[in-house]
Amino acid sequence: MVSNGSMHFMHFELILTQKACNLTTVYRDLVRNGGDTLSFFGGEYVAGDAPVANGAKSVGSVEAGSHTAVHRWVGDPTQPNSEDMGNFYSAGYDPVFYCHHANVDRMWKLWKDLGIAGHVEPTSTDWLNASYVFYDENQDLVRVTNEQCVSLSKLNYDYVENSKEVFPWRNSRPAKRSTSSQVASTAEVPTVDKLTFPVSLDKILKVRVKRPAVNRSAADKATASEVLLINGIKFDSNKFVKFDVFVNDKLKDGVVTTPCDPEYAGGFAQIPHSDMAKMSMNSAARFGLTELLEDTTTEGEEYATVTLVPRAGCEDLTVGEILIQLVPLSST
Repeated sequence: MVSNGSMHFMHFELILTQKACNLTTVYRDLVRNGGDTLSFFGGEYVAGDAPVANGAKSVGSVEAGSHTAVHRWVGDPTQPNSEDMGNFYSAGYDPVFYCHHANVDRMWKLWKDLGIAGHVEPTSTDWLNASYVFYDENQDLVRVTNEQCVSLSKLNYDYVENSKEVFPWRNSRPAKRSTSSQVASTAEVPTVDKLTFPVSLDKILKVRVKRPAVNRSAADKATASEVLLINGIKFDSNKFVKFDVFVNDKLKDGVVTTPCDPEYAGGFAQIPHSDMAKMSMNSAARFGLTELLEDTTTEGEEYATVTLVPRAGCEDLTVGEILIQLVPLSST
């Protein structure tokens, strides 16, 4: 029997763990998985292109991570048709939506202010001239372009000065895995070329993926980021879907890995997009590996062991491609 004091202590420990994991999630969204322009902003949509081309239609790091998580936490999953943050069509009816997306805008600025190589906005004319129509305070339609929004000085507002003291997530890089950790053998794990795509994610999928290079130098890492690409994600957009991604998660069975741990690469999640009949959607996801390989002490391994763990709505979700690439940090 557990005493009330012990229960309170356990509850307090859970709160501290959740807080630590939340801070690590923000670090992962802005640093690890947002290491280049495409990884942070998501795939490109250009008029005349196919909806999904070469995996370009990927979800941005913040969008797939902390952004969708807040929608899910505030929404009520027991009420799929309720007018709340948990559904794409109704999220704007909840006043907290505007606070939430103001913070997403703030995370954009934080990402730029980090001053890390690769943290640059797109410079293409297509992106700068992309426009959106809104009603202003006089209920008149106005058109706003990306170019008008990239500098907050043009919008006459700003966010608090960025500093390690104010933002504890900056010190929330996952702790490095001990080289003495017991590991499970990957000898029975198939290589990605042995799979027949598309592959279903109705159960845990574990596969070894060949890396383009091993033991990269500091100079190599300064010019290119190593990125895991999961392309051709096909799912029912009318369900909440989520799967987690682990890389070189070699701890033996019985050891629980959390988002605080270095093996956790991130996740793919989408809130429902309507309350209508089943509708298929295609997407992709990108996960930074450069720091993850350092923190799991696996930089010298020729293959990375990738584990996809279905969490919700993945009964009919399929994946079309899994690969690892080096992405130049100078590209925009």
